[in-house]
Amino acid sequence: MPVEVTQFTDEYFAIVNKMTDAVQQMIGAGLSKEEILIIISKRDFKKTILNDPQFKSSFNKLNGTYVSTLKQMKKFADISEDAILALTKVNQATFMNSLADDIALTLKRNLTNGVLGGFSQAQIVKSITSDLRPDQIGTLVHTALANYTAGLNALMADQLPANVSYVYTGPTDKKTRDVCLEMMSAGPMTQEEISDRYPGAWIGRGGFNCRHQWSPYRKEVPFYNPSKALSLMKPN
Repeated sequence: MPVEVTQFTDEYFAIVNKMTDAVQQMIGAGLSKEEILIIISKRDFKKTILNDPQFKSSFNKLNGTYVSTLKQMKKFADISEDAILALTKVNQATFMNSLADDIALTLKRNLTNGVLGGFSQAQIVKSITSDLRPDQIGTLVHTALANYTAGLNALMADQLPANVSYVYTGPTDKKTRDVCLEMMSAGPMTQEEISDRYPGAWIGRGGFNCRHQWSPYRKEVPFYNPSKALSLMKPN
């Protein structure tokens, strides 16, 4: 797991502990369940999360992984710096907003349930981190970066002739989805053929946490073993 994701996960745990500790302090101060629930309902968890200095710092570092992704990409056409910057900002903002929403909702839901159920702080922490586990955060980060790569590939593809063919590249193993295996075994297709045959797959590919991308078909770009992809496809 990248160090940025590990640091972000550590700050996620820190936020969880801060929130659960605040609830325990209210309980210790003698507030009733009703009073605590009213406070929780009025609290803007997302704003609190995004304004936390340590959490904000880890989020910024996590956003830095977009730069690493950009540097590691295989360039097959020119894209303007303005287009790259625009796509990067959109993806970063969308990812940050979505992840902050997920964390805020997870906190609010589990804190509410914990107060209603009379759970201990340790029990509430366990329920929160079971609801949104560290490995799930890693998956969300991977998905965001893979979608970013797909967007950059799409921008580059726009610079190529419409008759250029693409192949679906990536791992072929037991984790590979049936639809990904099918697209791998399909061989070279134009962007129009891909969209006609597999609606939404040009950008969305195999879906959440997909490990594959479309690459221009050249002699130096392998099929990634289409025969293996066919052999791994499960019977209907």
